[in-house]
Amino acid sequence: MEKQTAKLMTKDFIIAGAFAALYVALLLIVVSATGFIPIVYIFAPFILSVVLGTVYMLYAAKLPKRWSIMILAALVGLVTSMGGMWFSILWALLLGLAADSIANSGTRSRTRYILSFMVFACTNMGPFWALVFAKQRFLDACVGYSGQDYANAIDRLTPWWIIFVFLGMAIVGGFIGGLAGSRILKKHFEKAGIV
Repeated sequence: MEKQTAKLMTKDFIIAGAFAALYVALLLIVVSATGFIPIVYIFAPFILSVVLGTVYMLYAAKLPKRWSIMILAALVGLVTSMGGMWFSILWALLLGLAADSIANSGTRSRTRYILSFMVFACTNMGPFWALVFAKQRFLDACVGYSGQDYANAIDRLTPWWIIFVFLGMAIVGGFIGGLAGSRILKKHFEKAGIV
């Protein structure tokens, strides 16, 4: 196994765009599906991390080049920052840089990619930072989408410390999703010389 140092080419950006579209589509589907019931919505960071693990692991195997994970993070950040949640894009970029560094800091391995996804999975809870920095605005948006009762339920379920729970759920979900994804894609990793 050798360290991947090749530069990104035009076709790599096309692959990155396609995977980002798939990743974001699944992200939006899961958030929409979990969003109907407040208590289920609270578990969205965990559910997203488990569901998106396979996509991330396939992406890492298909495009094992430095900055490829950063590109995915930037695109995820752009989507999760819609609606004025500017901290979502900053969060995604920071985590994308960390995840890219982990994935590319040595010889390629499934373990390194799983650790990378455990960090990257935390990008999924970027919009939840609004509960720390702009809770009233977040709740006002909830009223607009789902009504006052829904917003009241979200308010009750999200004390200030809940952000640490979200981070923990995203990391644990990232481990499960990364492990499941690596097992599903074992043949692809073997062909790429990662295992």
